Amino acid sequence: MGTETARSVHGRVDRPILYRWGAWCARRAWRVIAVWALVIVGAGLLVPKFTDSLTGSSLKVDGSDSARVETLLTEKFASPVSEDAVVVFDSTRHTADAPAYRAAVGAAVAALRDQEGVLDIADPYGADDPTLFSEDRRTLLVPLGLGGGERDRQDTVPRIQDTLDDVAADGEGVDVMLTGSSALNAAVVEQQDKDLARAESIGLPIALLVLLAAFGTLVAACLPLLLGVVALVTSFGALGAVSGVVSFDVFSQAVVTMLGLALGIDYCLFAVTRMREELAARKGDVPAAVGATMATAGKAVLFSGCTVIISVAGLLVVRAPVFRTMALGVMIAVAAMLAVATTLLPAVLGLLGPRIDKLAVPGMKRSVRTTDVSRSGWARWTKVVMRRPVLVGGLTSVVLLLAILPAAQLKLGFDVGASAVSDAPAGRGYELVADKFVPGAATPLQIVLDKPAGALDDADLAALEQLTERLRDNDDVAEVQSVTDVLRQQTGGVDAAGLRTLMEAAKQDGEGLGRLIATDGRTTALAVLPREAADSDASVDLVHWIRDTAVPDTVGERDGTSAFVGGLSAQTVDISEEVSRATPLVLALVLGLSFILLLLAFRSLLLPLSAIVMNLVSVGAAFGLLTLVFQEGHGASLLDFTSGGFIQAYLPLLTFVILFGLSMDYEVFLISRMKEEWGHSRDNTRAVTEGVAHTAKVITAAATIMMVIFAAFMITKVVEVKQMGFALAVAVLVDATLIRVVLVPALMRLLGSSNWWLPGWLDRVLPRVELTEGSAPPDDAPARDEAAGRPREEPAARG
Repeated sequence: MGTETARSVHGRVDRPILYRWGAWCARRAWRVIAVWALVIVGAGLLVPKFTDSLTGSSLKVDGSDSARVETLLTEKFASPVSEDAVVVFDSTRHTADAPAYRAAVGAAVAALRDQEGVLDIADPYGADDPTLFSEDRRTLLVPLGLGGGERDRQDTVPRIQDTLDDVAADGEGVDVMLTGSSALNAAVVEQQDKDLARAESIGLPIALLVLLAAFGTLVAACLPLLLGVVALVTSFGALGAVSGVVSFDVFSQAVVTMLGLALGIDYCLFAVTRMREELAARKGDVPAAVGATMATAGKAVLFSGCTVIISVAGLLVVRAPVFRTMALGVMIAVAAMLAVATTLLPAVLGLLGPRIDKLAVPGMKRSVRTTDVSRSGWARWTKVVMRRPVLVGGLTSVVLLLAILPAAQLKLGFDVGASAVSDAPAGRGYELVADKFVPGAATPLQIVLDKPAGALDDADLAALEQLTERLRDNDDVAEVQSVTDVLRQQTGGVDAAGLRTLMEAAKQDGEGLGRLIATDGRTTALAVLPREAADSDASVDLVHWIRDTAVPDTVGERDGTSAFVGGLSAQTVDISEEVSRATPLVLALVLGLSFILLLLAFRSLLLPLSAIVMNLVSVGAAFGLLTLVFQEGHGASLLDFTSGGFIQAYLPLLTFVILFGLSMDYEVFLISRMKEEWGHSRDNTRAVTEGVAHTAKVITAAATIMMVIFAAFMITKVVEVKQMGFALAVAVLVDATLIRVVLVPALMRLLGSSNWWLPGWLDRVLPRVELTEGSAPPDDAPARDEAAGRPREEPAARG
């Protein structure tokens, strides 16, 4: 079919299916809008279900040591504690010995013993443990055991804090705060909700100003913004419908919001721009103009959206729920955007027709008129690039290489988010623990020894005691809690007979070993309190030392006995290793599937390859600048953050697939227009020049909107959202400037007609789904002279 529409046996133009679909939506606009009104109402009702079900950032990796620890603690112990947290008491008026202080602690302990989800809590005054009191005796820790999965614990945490707030209100100057992994996650969820609302309030008005500058009329400018918001609401509604069976990370809300607004607005922006061109070419024939818009810009939107979905789908191979749920959320959101762009958008365009140019902004009437793009500034710039491709492309390549270089030093880590929620009880409690005790007290490590073959014997207990002492000798360990200590204190020795006696006594009096030994005597747990914070290099190194040195040297592999290390620091190690394992596989899937899709779209071998290379360059530059700013700390004061010396563990892989999809967005729109011009002229230089001239303005406007929306998320307090916003904004800036309007034209000029080459045998076997199937011509347009092979003149293609 090439760039022309084929004629049917009856002599009429056989229009592409998207042309017919767009025209159908335009003629039945009110029906389509009525259906969408119902969809939006239903989606709006489901949005709270999505937002209320969000959980904090999970670092769980399926099959990892840390995941195995959580499973064993939950399934095999009489006290199935899956997380150790702490309640922090603090007062500037009283010491821990004051009656008012003791009364507050007693009231809190009594209230929490009956709290759902709290499995273990003890009165610190009866525990005879001086490490629970600060040196000035104004701060006191009460260890707390929480049960259930991550989502259960985060549902429990707010209720616990409400109970503690009531205790503090009844007390006399004693503050009470719950802190730990789940408490911090719950606080981050609440903080991020506030940050997202603020980012949207900043980004959307600025996006409207950009659209006004691009279109010059209020109607045309508001349409992409309105439909972008509709796409976002529909996305959240769809996610709410599945949130009953899938737990979405709070970070997914930020990612879907960023992409939903940016892509939704961009897709509508491209379509509205093409619609104005088609209306001018078709002399006001609205259904034909809408059909032509859908057959060109609409089809490019479909391919672009599919590319984003394919890119993000690569995350499904990562064995971590945070990646899989993020991928699912983004895929559902992009699918919702495509549904809006291919159904509601053509209906609204058909309803508006020429009225899309109403309400011109004073002083911007020139933007409303259709101008000759061949004489535009973008056309002149492209001609400069085409005359000096080596010089211009070479200088641009050097700049991009300098931006990419810092990415070689990228280091992964995990920020627990305490600084982002320093005003919340969980954040204040975490800081008190770090200042007056040891930071690891709020997020301890757990080591679980499991012997499926039978109960722990004398040799196992001797090895366990040796491991306990080896841990205590490490300078990075503040405290170790082990069943061997209880045995030596209660029985005077460490042996299997004494353990059985102790376990029997515990069953009779209901006290004792539920946290340290499983009911079958085959599994035991150690609690290790690191001296440094869970997200510090020292704690991460401690996990490696325990796994690689301490456990093999003491426990080893005896009679099938296995030792697993869990806790927040261990999860950080596990997810970093999983990212390293999965990255090559994700890259292969994303690049391979994208190549196939682009091969079908452009029917060329070199264009898909060059598109992938350009996208990798864009992503690499973003990673380099991300490393320079957030890891090295350059510009930290300007962006209001403190560098932790690393990038959030799951961010690079997630950012890569999103950036790859976004970069392909502009590539599809740019190359599809070039391909359209190539089909008319068979002149590579003219095709590249005309393609850039027709699309550069709208791509620049779209990129500006994306940058504004992404940059608005840099004002958030949550570090991963700030890093994501920065990376996406920088990547779009680089992509829309140095890549699409400089490097791509220069490279295509050097490759010449080879850009469009496809082996004949491959051309015959590939299905005909290329983007440039073409808009249907006006009915009075001359047909293509098939015999001579001369393309007809098609005003719609010239725009």
